[in-house]
Amino acid sequence: MSFFYLTAVKGDIPVHLLEEISLERLRYLKAILKDDQVAYNEYLIEGSVYDNIGHFLLCIVCIMSEENEFTRFFLKSEQEMFRRRISAISAYDLRCFAKKLLRSIRKHATVSIYIDALKKLCEHMTIKDLAQHVCSTSHTIQCSSHKISLHFKMCLPFIAKRLVELQNGIAYIPCGRWKQFLTILFCSNLNERLSKTKVTSLEIDPRISELMLKVRREISPIINNNYGSNVLLSKNVDGASLMFPPCMLNLHQQLRKRHRLSHTQRFHYSLFLKDIGMPIDEAIDFWRCEYRQNPNGSHSCCHSWEKDEKKYLYGIRHMYGLEGCRKNYASVNCQRIQSVDSSCSEGGCPFKVFETSRMVQILDIPANDPLMSQINELKLKHQYASACILYLQNKYLDTSNCDIQNASFNFTPVKYYMNVLTLNRLPYVSQTLLL
Repeated sequence: MSFFYLTAVKGDIPVHLLEEISLERLRYLKAILKDDQVAYNEYLIEGSVYDNIGHFLLCIVCIMSEENEFTRFFLKSEQEMFRRRISAISAYDLRCFAKKLLRSIRKHATVSIYIDALKKLCEHMTIKDLAQHVCSTSHTIQCSSHKISLHFKMCLPFIAKRLVELQNGIAYIPCGRWKQFLTILFCSNLNERLSKTKVTSLEIDPRISELMLKVRREISPIINNNYGSNVLLSKNVDGASLMFPPCMLNLHQQLRKRHRLSHTQRFHYSLFLKDIGMPIDEAIDFWRCEYRQNPNGSHSCCHSWEKDEKKYLYGIRHMYGLEGCRKNYASVNCQRIQSVDSSCSEGGCPFKVFETSRMVQILDIPANDPLMSQINELKLKHQYASACILYLQNKYLDTSNCDIQNASFNFTPVKYYMNVLTLNRLPYVSQTLLL
């Protein structure tokens, strides 16, 4: 059995032992994230039956609880535990791990794109010389003595950060990145499990209900502690908007002015707020406060909260992965915003669609400022994300020693905000939000 958790163990086990395994694992994960010293635990021996049971039980709790903060905690702590395990693994254990995984893959019912990548990586790791090379103490992340070739779609996180060589749609992953790639695949597997697994039959099981109550008592400090530091409250959005990228600042100003946004722009802005730390209850409160007011001026949106409350509640819960296909939507990147036709809406990328007078207003810089000339030059070259990064540098960093062309690759409004947040360290927003 592998601690990649591709398949769940089958069999019978007493309910009291299930509860003990789950709670012990939860305490262990909390200690890992706090970087506390963790003691030996018989329920967390790598690849054991108890280890497998604990992982899948907490997956069920995540799916059924619908607690966004707990899901974030679970994903982050399981990823960190896997990273620690794979970093410390010996060559012999790595080969055994890979062989077990290959056996599980052959029995796996569904074939996802990450499964093909995992299979190819494991086939290389079963080779004795390669396993010893990857696990040697002198092996570094920069090593490229051995490479595996994969279709570029199988390693998009590496491509987004330009960490791999790419030729004709084929990505070449060096051996120095294999363990890191394995961790990425682990996260893909876990995310897919949490988003696609159906647990409807367990909702009426009294044994699971009892387990849920005990787990909730254990995780309540996690949720409550995070709520004070890791959350953007609806009442603090106006203050936080000072750090928003121009595109989201414009949407925020338009919303406050008119109390309405068009469908696409509301979708983009909602996902942005979600990804910078606004929980679902705060999102509901935020949009309720705006859409209860009468629209100011003419607007294409004729909905109101009183008339369409159910529709809005469903839409917000759907974006947070709690309704419909339960997909946890991520906010859009700059390229996507720039590709949307904004000629008839209030949104879009200001560096692409705004006239100079409106640009000066949203950026809050004089029209004769040398920075505006640089921004206009980049605008003429259609380098809108580069213009945004240049503005970010000059406003907050007062430096231009960053490679703008590389930084603009897959740039997002959330990345902009997080960069500003790190510099400002405002008391009401956490510095460790998960992207």
